[in-house]
Amino acid sequence: MKNFNLPAPNIWALSTLGCVCLIPLLISPLMLGILVDTGYMTDSEAGYTIGVGGIGAVLIAIVCALSMHHLPLQRLAKAGLILAACSNLGSAFFYEQQNVLYGVRLVAAFGDGACFAAIMSFFARQSQSERCYGLFMMLQFGLAAGALYAIPTFVPDLNVTQMYLGMTALNLLAFPLTRLLPNTAALAEGISIEASEWKLLATIPAIAGLGALLFFEISNTGSAAYMERIAVLAELSDGDIGIAFGTASLMGVPGGLAILWLGSRFGHAKPVLAGALVGAIGVVFVFQIESFAGFLVCIYLINFTWAFTLPYLQSVLADQDRGGAVVTAGGIASGAGGGIGPALTGTLVTSTDYSGVLVIGLAGYLGCALFVMLAAYFSSRNQFVSP
Repeated sequence: MKNFNLPAPNIWALSTLGCVCLIPLLISPLMLGILVDTGYMTDSEAGYTIGVGGIGAVLIAIVCALSMHHLPLQRLAKAGLILAACSNLGSAFFYEQQNVLYGVRLVAAFGDGACFAAIMSFFARQSQSERCYGLFMMLQFGLAAGALYAIPTFVPDLNVTQMYLGMTALNLLAFPLTRLLPNTAALAEGISIEASEWKLLATIPAIAGLGALLFFEISNTGSAAYMERIAVLAELSDGDIGIAFGTASLMGVPGGLAILWLGSRFGHAKPVLAGALVGAIGVVFVFQIESFAGFLVCIYLINFTWAFTLPYLQSVLADQDRGGAVVTAGGIASGAGGGIGPALTGTLVTSTDYSGVLVIGLAGYLGCALFVMLAAYFSSRNQFVSP
């Protein structure tokens, strides 16, 4: 297989481009508030506006995953950014027409998702993919924390039109970064590809890797959705809760740095197992807390392992196909997990009993560990074993 070692500045630049594609996700709590406060939407309407983007992301991930080997990544990213910019521009002026806005946000998600798929696929070609995904994850956490602080602090009167115009501007500013992606598709780039996208996605290692990612996201999103309620039940003050959640996002930075230090010296599956174990410990101990310091340690631990483990999971998927089809399909697993986690946890909790968070959290981490071991086992035997 032809090896690729992407220079660090290129990884940073492409990670920045990827973060532009993820803006609706990174600032979703602020978007919800802006849509309700200045767009005069109901909470449900604002939630649907944001949620339709998740649907679009899953749909475009399916399309890209099934054709990833044949897609020239630079053209894909450029087309995606242009589509996202046009959709964001339309959103700025048609947000009062709710049904139109739903459609426009769906198209915006297609554009963002296409550009994101190009970046994830290109990182899969690198010989040290975990470092690429680790830097990307570190930047996501860092920029999200910065934006969630800076926007309410420095532009507290930001309205819907200004928000979407700002997103349009960022799409255009990030456009030159697409030149760092290759013009050629994986099949023409010298990438060693053993089978078509369909066949690769149907192998046991790929299915197991996607299953591991699904369970990991179920655990994390299910826990995150109710962590604030657990803090309230523990009788922590509003100020303490705000400090905990405001600073917890920053734990993604040391999580990414840990990946740069560790690299692939223990492979990709073993760090996932370690991350799942530490995450499970954090979820267990959050129910034993009796102080703000204890809660802070637990939420820091959970966020650190989230940022540390996810890039290794993405590298497990990249190992199955350097052409990027399997890791692109990871967007489907992540999207599904992000929806299933909070919904499933919600069926097991009450206003006074959040033990369902513990159940889903531990079950998700256990499922992740079992599936990643399955992926590693069959990959070591024969990477292209079909079920």
